[in-house]
Order: sequence, then C-alpha cells, then structure tokens
Amino acid sequence: MPRVVLITGVGRPLGSRFAAKLAADDSIERIIGVDTAPPRGDVLGTLGRTEFVRADIRNPLIAKVVSSANVDTVVHLNLLANSDGVGGRAAMKEINVIGAMQLLAACRRRLACAGSW
Repeated sequence: MPRVVLITGVGRPLGSRFAAKLAADDSIERIIGVDTAPPRGDVLGTLGRTEFVRADIRNPLIAKVVSSANVDTVVHLNLLANSDGVGGRAAMKEINVIGAMQLLAACRRRLACAGSW
C-alpha cells in the first residue's frame, strides 16, 4: 500500500479528482499534489488533505520534492492533449516530454538513494 503519493497535474480536473479520491483513503499517509498553478477555488475545497506544491515538472528541482517527501508512489497526470492556451505545439511537447523525463529522472534518483526499498 502506498504511504506517500505524489500526483502531478493536480491543478487540472483529472489530477484534482484523483487527488480527492486518494484523500478519502485513510491508509495513505500523505498526498502531495504538484502543478505550476494551484487548483481553482471550486476544486481546492475538494482536495481534502492533499498538500499542494507549486512546482514545474520540467525543472530538475522536482527531484527535491520527490526525495524530501520520501515519495513512494507517483501518479503522472500532468499531460496535455492539445496546445490551446499553452503556447503551441512546441510548448505542449516540452511539457509532455521534458516534464515526463524530469519526473522519471527524479523517480530514478529516489530509487537509487533508497537502495533496496
């Protein structure tokens, strides 16, 4: 059973709904929601005990969030299906590809630091 879950894209509908579901599960010790923008006011109240951290997964500093919180489970929901509102296809690709790469690198570092988990 996961103890500390990090969810990316919590500022968007899918990520916030998933965080709300996990927040209702008492067996999970801590839920950290990450996004570049906080969830809107109408969504914020549904997140329960989810802790919001403003962070950009494209930045290698996401590794610090993962390691300092002792995250053992990552749910990556910060994916864009269209380029509307993000600055075109190049920006969408950067968020989807570079963001996923940085997040996976953070997970890899966490596994390497944890040794035999």
